[in-house]
Amino acid sequence: MLTFSDDFLMPQQGTIRYWHADPNDPQAETWSVAVPLATFSAADIYDPLTFQLGSEGPEIIDTAVRLDFIELRGSTLQGLDQQTFTFPVNPEDGFIDASVYIGGGHCPVEVTRIEFGPVSGDLVTATLHAYFDFNAEAVEIENRAAVLTTELRLTG
Repeated sequence: MLTFSDDFLMPQQGTIRYWHADPNDPQAETWSVAVPLATFSAADIYDPLTFQLGSEGPEIIDTAVRLDFIELRGSTLQGLDQQTFTFPVNPEDGFIDASVYIGGGHCPVEVTRIEFGPVSGDLVTATLHAYFDFNAEAVEIENRAAVLTTELRLTG
């Protein structure tokens, strides 16, 4: 089983989006965040024991932590300026539907806290407190907690 070090969890600039009111869209009036992780490689993308830092290959792994259905106060990026939000874990109401696709599985990620920094134009720094549950998808990586800090750009 692989111990997924912080070196594999290097967040890159991500995106944040507010889904405006639409009675036909289940994401309406919620937020989504995508945080790409730094590229790494493997001999076999389905075997975490072959994962290695860098992009030498032969297989390249590009993945992201995706958060959907985030219930935050307000509908503008400015409304998130220097705010902190806490969330319950699945299956409690208000949890964030988050995952990362790795090792052939969509592994759940429990995000229990998001701390937003100051907003500057269409950018905001965010710190996510997360727990990665790789066992839920039988991926041979040890479950672990992590704190990811990245810059998010408003899209949509």
